[in-house]
Amino acid sequence: SSIVNMRRITHPTVQQTLAGRAVLPCVFTLQTSSSLQPPQLVWTQTRLPTRGQEVPLEQIVLSAKGDVIKVNKAFSGRVMLPGYAANPLNATMEISSLRTNDSGTYHCQVVVGNDYERDTVPLVVSGVVFHYQAPSARYALSFSDAQRACQENSAQIATPAQLWAAYHDSFSSCAAGWLDDQTVRYSVQLPELGCYGHKEYSAGVRNYGKRDPKELFDVYCFAKELDGEVFHSSVPGRLSLSSASDRCVSLGGQLATVGQLYLAWRAGLDSCAPGWLSDGSVRYPVAWPRPECGGSQPGVRTVSPNSTADNATALYDAYCYRGTAPQEGITVNTTHY
Repeated sequence: SSIVNMRRITHPTVQQTLAGRAVLPCVFTLQTSSSLQPPQLVWTQTRLPTRGQEVPLEQIVLSAKGDVIKVNKAFSGRVMLPGYAANPLNATMEISSLRTNDSGTYHCQVVVGNDYERDTVPLVVSGVVFHYQAPSARYALSFSDAQRACQENSAQIATPAQLWAAYHDSFSSCAAGWLDDQTVRYSVQLPELGCYGHKEYSAGVRNYGKRDPKELFDVYCFAKELDGEVFHSSVPGRLSLSSASDRCVSLGGQLATVGQLYLAWRAGLDSCAPGWLSDGSVRYPVAWPRPECGGSQPGVRTVSPNSTADNATALYDAYCYRGTAPQEGITVNTTHY
């Protein structure tokens, strides 16, 4: 029998934003001189089970042995080993065009003869792209209005790369919206009549090209991270928009913005109760789809346009936001609800 030497290393969590780039460290200390075979390297990703699944999902991202490198189709064109050619024990992996479903725990394993090493690197991809239309009507935002609308909703206007990353995460919206390069685009998963673009009836991101900044469209915003908590609040008889605002203030917060609600939804906030937001719209987050919550897909549902007439008489719950204010010398851990 032979002796197998094992070494395990856990790295700090790597956090990057949607459509960004992450470098996952993995440099081994094994010696190759004692083995005639080149090191055998495998990168795997493990994701936490979603609702209805019992076990974590694990898949091979990349494998390498000598000059032969194989990449999982889901990561094709997005992963590379920048230092591997110069040093086969430098297995540091770079992932570009990050998607939400790239989040997970990555394991880097290498075998050299009877020596085995395994590095663990958690990766968190943060941020969410969402569609936004003006309170008054669809297609009512100039380019400058679109930029301002995103800022007022705790976000910034999305980039084309962020919209493409969202598309690969199953985002779909048949509404033409501004992006930060002054182009107008939208993401289509299930082609349908009316979602026009370069090719009718095909999935993808439609591109209307660069437009006059005075033209009117919707907008796609990108919210990066939630510094605080969003929570649902209700009272008997429900709330008008003004009373919902007062309710949140009484609880030490304020009405949440659309961007804050999307970030909270991404973090797992789930409620079937429609509630007011700061822009006067009525929405609710569904992390775990079920028939009584309006549809089979997760997402943030919009109940009604935020028109002045509706605001005057309608009664709903509220979604409040309460920021986190770290005190000097004290570390505060933010909890998302």
